[in-house]
Amino acid sequence: MESQGRDEVKGPVLHIVVVGFHHKKGCQVEFSYPPLMPDEGHDSNVLPDEWKYLPFLALPDGAHNYQEDTVYFHLPPLGGDRKCVYGVSCYRQIEAKALKVRQADVTRETVQKSVCVLSRVPLYGLLQAKLQLITHAYFEEKDFSQISILKELYEHMNGSLKGSALEGSQVYLGLSPRDLILHFRHKVLILFKLILLEKKVLFYVSPVSRLVGALMTVLSLFPGMMEHGLVDSSSYRPKSSLSEDLSLEEIASGAEEFVSVSVTDLDNTQLQLEGSSEPATQLSSGPSTEGDNHLLKPASRTVTRVGGQRLGDAGPQRFRRRWD
Repeated sequence: MESQGRDEVKGPVLHIVVVGFHHKKGCQVEFSYPPLMPDEGHDSNVLPDEWKYLPFLALPDGAHNYQEDTVYFHLPPLGGDRKCVYGVSCYRQIEAKALKVRQADVTRETVQKSVCVLSRVPLYGLLQAKLQLITHAYFEEKDFSQISILKELYEHMNGSLKGSALEGSQVYLGLSPRDLILHFRHKVLILFKLILLEKKVLFYVSPVSRLVGALMTVLSLFPGMMEHGLVDSSSYRPKSSLSEDLSLEEIASGAEEFVSVSVTDLDNTQLQLEGSSEPATQLSSGPSTEGDNHLLKPASRTVTRVGGQRLGDAGPQRFRRRWD
């Protein structure tokens, strides 16, 4: 409790975290400041149970296909805190032969890492702008043991954002409703109504920075959503018993309405071969039966199953994020 009180005094940023990809262990936390666990060191990869998916959110699957990328994510609150934690992660990769100090566990040709900011305030664009500069400088060192720049980032962000009010244009920095409307056109109104009716909407876009940008821009159309509406967007439920899991599976096995949104990559080679001049957008709604889907555009050839439901083609190396 005392540490939480000190964090409140310092500012809204809780932690600076570095997530790397290990060739045997997968995604794991390599550095955190202050430490994620009070009794552990800065280089510990031990995580609170509530944040066990942090490495996979900060370094999503398929990120190796891009030289750099950005992702927004949410984490459930810890302890007695009632508000979720907002995360911004900037990903980059570098050739292993370019490193000045190459550690023994680096066995692949490239090294992939994400630098993350965990914050109490949803200032996604503002945090991203600062984090991208530091991530670039951190990689330019070509020695990932040089962590002083990350500690300075923590102090600088808490100093500059201390007392920042969630009002005004800074909440919407980095979001572009104009680009969203130019891309989806009249279908933006369909998305707005579906979310207003609390329908389940699945976005899948590549790369992931376009995904989070489109998703957060849609949510920003709702007054007050960015400032106050995301505090309960993430929650944690301790591991339940086998009987509870079986009952949940029975409930989820029934027919369920869904809506899917697909935005294909503008650089997709297949679209170029087919002569497509604009990105394809697919919206479907209704019960999840194969014959009853009403598509605004023809369905793709590949079918992806999510939660037992048949959805449209996500394409190769697609990033998926579900918003309920």
